[in-house]
Amino acid sequence: MATADKIAALRGMRDVYSAEHSARRRVESALAQHFQLHSYAPVDLPILENTELYLRKSGEDIAARLYEFQFKSRRIALRPELTASVIRAYVEQLQDDPLPLRLQYNGPVFRYEKPQLHRYRQFSLCGVELIGAAGPLADAELLHLACSGLERLGIHDYELRIGHTQVLQTLLDKLALRYQLRSFLLRNMENLRKRGRAQLVDSLRAIYPDYDAAAAVGRADAGQPAGDGQQLINLLRDMSDDEAHQAITDFLRSLSIRIDTNRDEGEVIDRLLHKIREDQQGPKLHVALDRMQRLGELAGAPEDALEGAYALADEFELDTDALADLEKTIDALKDFGAPSGQIQLDMGLSRGLHYYTGLIFEIHYSSKDAETVQLCGGGRYDNLVSSLGGANATAAAGFSFGVERLLSALKSDAGISLNQPSVSVIPVQTEDIAACLAIAAALRKKKIVTEAMTDGRSLRRALKYADRRGAALAIIIGEAEREAGQAILRDMRSHRERQVPLDVLPAEVGALLGEGG
Repeated sequence: MATADKIAALRGMRDVYSAEHSARRRVESALAQHFQLHSYAPVDLPILENTELYLRKSGEDIAARLYEFQFKSRRIALRPELTASVIRAYVEQLQDDPLPLRLQYNGPVFRYEKPQLHRYRQFSLCGVELIGAAGPLADAELLHLACSGLERLGIHDYELRIGHTQVLQTLLDKLALRYQLRSFLLRNMENLRKRGRAQLVDSLRAIYPDYDAAAAVGRADAGQPAGDGQQLINLLRDMSDDEAHQAITDFLRSLSIRIDTNRDEGEVIDRLLHKIREDQQGPKLHVALDRMQRLGELAGAPEDALEGAYALADEFELDTDALADLEKTIDALKDFGAPSGQIQLDMGLSRGLHYYTGLIFEIHYSSKDAETVQLCGGGRYDNLVSSLGGANATAAAGFSFGVERLLSALKSDAGISLNQPSVSVIPVQTEDIAACLAIAAALRKKKIVTEAMTDGRSLRRALKYADRRGAALAIIIGEAEREAGQAILRDMRSHRERQVPLDVLPAEVGALLGEGG
């Protein structure tokens, strides 16, 4: 009979076996308890959502990465993250609850991305959302919660990188860039720093093919003195589409000028306006890229980076409210308790999504082999409740940990044992099985993970099996032990054995394993 072909797991998906599964549960449980202590109540959310939920939140940024399908005329997606689901649930059911509302979550998410080290197409997130609280104190609360969560797990040598989207947004707004180009630059701030200007310009040409031609019209800043006819063009550029269209129409009619073509007059005016505005985008883009590069260089100790950012804002005549908020947030974070990790202010941080409206942050961890992994990310998104149908504008912010990345960091350096301490109880003969089961039941009442060996294998084979399974201790009971009311307690690492009375055995085992009982 022919052997059937094997069916492999989908690319980017992975099976999680017992040792890692136990470790994952311990990490998730520790974080859940940590969040609960800070008044964050748990919520459980659907894995399937309407596709529109993510398109409205993140637009084209997330569309290419969605696992999306059509079912009975409805567009449905596997959730790629949980923030949108939490806010959707708030809008749908929780708007009458008193604010601020603190919620926590954990669970699997799905993104169609290129699999690589520490990045899978299915992975788990554990995080929180703070709804209805704004300002530096609320931001500092989230930063503290994230840092102290890592410290609760035993991770201390991390780097907290803090940024603020409003600084870059204010810079781009000052240049009056077209919305599509402005969004592109917001999403690619970090790519400019990591991959360089030339590569970013190559990507920019895909959405703005006239980049080089328009830039050649003039590389000077848009604020240079206007020449003949330039004042009128500048006025039209500063108007809304409707205002500019009406101004040109009124101007032509005041001079009794008619547009004598086969095309509609409105269409001709629209094309003229488009040309006027497009001609100015190239020079503005050059200025924007220059200023973004300088902004991206401001990273380091908060005091130094803030000093440089204030100087840049003064040079570019930018509002400094965002910088003042950052300064207050960092001061407030010290009041919560200084994190053990290093704090860096990074004005080039963008997190690649345009829905953030204020504070953004990431937490990175470098293992002993110098590999750096991002463990956490989040920020403020005060417009999300309204964009998802909320009755009122509501402040919101949050963050999430990547559980698999936490496990990797713990396994590599943190010195935390990720394997659940376990005990194998081994009967010498069939007659010893009842006593074996009674011992196992007593240990489980103490919340000690215990495996009872009842399959009749020999003592030698049973000990070898327990060792391969990673058991920390083995308890052996035979006829002599039963009659004496004792059991043999064996340390599987040192192979040392001793007799322990049955009535004190659970406490003794608990003490050896460090269990709280």
